[in-house]
Amino acid sequence: MSSQQAAPSPGPAPSDPAPAAEGHTHAPLVAISEVSVEEPKSWQRVVTVRLPLGEWEAARAHVFTSVRRKAQVPGFRKGKVPVPMVESLYAREIALDALDWLLPRAWHQALHEVALDTVNDPDYSDIDFGDESGQFSFKATVEVRPQVRIEGYRGQAVTAPEEPMPADGVERTLAQLREARASFTEVERPAADGDRVTVDFRQLDAGGLPVLDTAVKGHRFELGSPFVLEAFSEGLRGLAPGEERRFPVSYPADYDQESLAGQTRIFQVTLAKVEVKGLPALDDSFASEVGKFQSIQELRDRIQANIEAEIRDRNRQRLEAALVHGLLAKNPFELPPSMVASYVLHLLADEERRRGASLGEDERRQAIESLAPGAELAIKRWFLLDAVAKQEGLAVSDEDYEAHLGALAAAEGRPGEEIRQSVARAGAAGRIREDLLHRKVYAFLETEAKVQRAPISVPAAEA
Repeated sequence: MSSQQAAPSPGPAPSDPAPAAEGHTHAPLVAISEVSVEEPKSWQRVVTVRLPLGEWEAARAHVFTSVRRKAQVPGFRKGKVPVPMVESLYAREIALDALDWLLPRAWHQALHEVALDTVNDPDYSDIDFGDESGQFSFKATVEVRPQVRIEGYRGQAVTAPEEPMPADGVERTLAQLREARASFTEVERPAADGDRVTVDFRQLDAGGLPVLDTAVKGHRFELGSPFVLEAFSEGLRGLAPGEERRFPVSYPADYDQESLAGQTRIFQVTLAKVEVKGLPALDDSFASEVGKFQSIQELRDRIQANIEAEIRDRNRQRLEAALVHGLLAKNPFELPPSMVASYVLHLLADEERRRGASLGEDERRQAIESLAPGAELAIKRWFLLDAVAKQEGLAVSDEDYEAHLGALAAAEGRPGEEIRQSVARAGAAGRIREDLLHRKVYAFLETEAKVQRAPISVPAAEA
């Protein structure tokens, strides 16, 4: 699972509560005497809320009626238990219900007194029932969205790794396409590298006797392939169909199957079939089989264009990563833990949907640990891009959005209205606009930065 996966937006900021100086636009839910805020961490606020003691008494009175209505005491009809007895027998339930009623309302009211952009529900503590202070009070601990301002992007020196266009990229792709369409013809001769062989084999113990449950029939592979242990291929070279051979195979210490790593096993192998591989000719007929291409040259041109587009995209991602890492180093900020945890769970749910099964407990714990750093980086990247967009007044116009949908329609050969309907059904308009905005921000950051390209070598298998 890639940590470069795009982070979901931390979401629109909750509506900013009206400043206290402007007054309330509605009747207060409860009367607040005082609200004070502490900042133990950049992402955490501890809010102390004080209320007149009468608010606590009113809350108790509010819930008392419902508690009395359901109270059951031997000798009294349901709902007819005397008030003093209800207050005595149900004191704990009354207090808990009153807190459940009062605390959320008081907290909601307190948020109209202080401007906090919270990202989680409050954790209530330090409840004072006013026995000595004469006021009811409590503390609410919450996490808040970071207030990010980015500096240093004008003239930022950035070194961006750049992958060159491979000289043999088209030929390697054509070779892969030919391999995928290879034909095989059975031959009666000894096996050689490049042949597809079918074998029956089993392991033998030190005394030459078969090891239980190790027999395999009809195993097929290409002799000499890098995906087959060389010792196994060597044991079969020169063997003719119907012949049997016994030979040892030593497994490397880093072999992916731990039970065999660093071990040596004796195999008894019977060669059942040898097939010679035939590759199709690179002609116009081959091109039409691969896709809707009129000629082999048209296929070559398409492959070249695709390779160039893929490399440009990878180089763009490398540059964007360099820009982000540089600015995060200059502008460090902390994220609320609940925000990172929420995104990790989002990624985990995606992975489980992809697999079509839930992860086991250990696997889930390991996945959470491995996903957390990438999730944190993705969210910080979102805040960074959002901050630069706001600071520089960058925005996506309706014309930008419509032009993008038009380009999608043209690329997919579909009517524009069909694309719009698909976007609407998926509820993807906001995500598309956000992606377009971030592209604008990256383009802006690139123009403002001093970018130095650093050529890198890429293994042929990855190019």
